[in-house]
Amino acid sequence: MFLLLGCAAAGATFALGRRSSTRLQRAPLPTEWALMARPALNADERRTLRLLREALPQHIVLAKLPLVRLCQPRDPQKVRYWFDFLRPYHVSFAVCSANGRVLAVVDLEPERGPSRRGTRIKQAVLEACRIRYLSCRAENLPPVGDLQLLLRQQGTASRPAPINSPPGFHQARSTLSDTVRTRRAERSARWADSGYPQDSFFAPDSRLDGAPSSEFAPLAAADDAATATANSRR
Repeated sequence: MFLLLGCAAAGATFALGRRSSTRLQRAPLPTEWALMARPALNADERRTLRLLREALPQHIVLAKLPLVRLCQPRDPQKVRYWFDFLRPYHVSFAVCSANGRVLAVVDLEPERGPSRRGTRIKQAVLEACRIRYLSCRAENLPPVGDLQLLLRQQGTASRPAPINSPPGFHQARSTLSDTVRTRRAERSARWADSGYPQDSFFAPDSRLDGAPSSEFAPLAAADDAATATANSRR
């Protein structure tokens, strides 16, 4: 009984929030924009950004990204659910490869302490996306060596095939590349039928479909590559 009441209350709250948001979007524009500029980063964030750039000069460091910018749902029919669920959450810094793949996230904890629920959600999302996660206070940032170690095993580019590669290795790579492109095309088609705006950052980027299969390949591609290599050695 209590569970049903809780679900009903949650549904009513969600519907009320959606109606309020719609009313704000349709409200007339203000006649006076009483706003002023402010710094995008505070002192702790500026110091952390400088440290990350000095420690990881070969990487791109982006600040204050929404969590939905770092992930996308596997099922196009679940886009609205995941977007609404993850929309309130942001990360302090995202460390990216030169090609834009997010390798790690460094989150600065507020003085009052992090939200336990928010931390659990971020950890679960980033773990599902194979992105390393570090949460700490600004005054307790790890030394440069530890920050570099955080990314050492990630790899920022595809390794070339060894000179003495086993028979069938190059054929397996070619087959994998074709499979990745096919899966991307199928995924884009499913998203096109989902009814979600195609210019949204929560949808897949079609510009990447023609890119070589490397760090942008789906996570399952790594397992496929390992299987193909093992079969070629038999």
